[in-house]
Amino acid sequence: MKADILFEKKDNKLEITLDKNAEYSDIKEKLSQILEASEDTFSDIVSPIIIKGRRIQTEEEKEIIDMIAKKTDLEITINKPKQMGLATIDNIFNEDTTISNTKVFRGTVRSGQRVEFDEGSVVVLGDVNGGAEIIAEGNIIVLGNLRGFAHAGAKGNRSAFVTAKTINPTQLRIADVIMKHEVEKNDMEFGYEIAAIKMGEIVIEK
Repeated sequence: MKADILFEKKDNKLEITLDKNAEYSDIKEKLSQILEASEDTFSDIVSPIIIKGRRIQTEEEKEIIDMIAKKTDLEITINKPKQMGLATIDNIFNEDTTISNTKVFRGTVRSGQRVEFDEGSVVVLGDVNGGAEIIAEGNIIVLGNLRGFAHAGAKGNRSAFVTAKTINPTQLRIADVIMKHEVEKNDMEFGYEIAAIKMGEIVIEK
């Protein structure tokens, strides 16, 4: 199956929608063809470039961002699915962690404990208590409540996110951005709260 990629300019911003049903190899090939065929794709565009549609892995994110970054200096944001339903959770735990680069911590991370993974994302099957630390090169997914320290995208990945039932950390970082002490939570009726970088600041949606 060949991939469809839709480029839409909206109010001087560009949205790139990836085919949800296509193989990643087909998406990569089609995107490369589009980028090579047009020299003015990013003319009159204001940051950020938003990529949405198909769920992609961390390494795929980096590859797509690198492809686009060769053509423009504009900020690139990948919109990730906002709700972690049971199907999403099931997919995480059934993947081969050597391929998906996911470290699973079973149980609550207690005060004084530190969970660190510099090769991908961390999934916690419990709470993260105050005084506990979670550090990940990729995303941080907590199936309980987050009250401790969390640093996602620790190697500089600003597309990383943090999600939990409730996010009330002692400190939260994504890449080089530190969440402000007081952050208004945008009510989006999601099952989990999700912290991500938007327009240079960490925002929380729930």
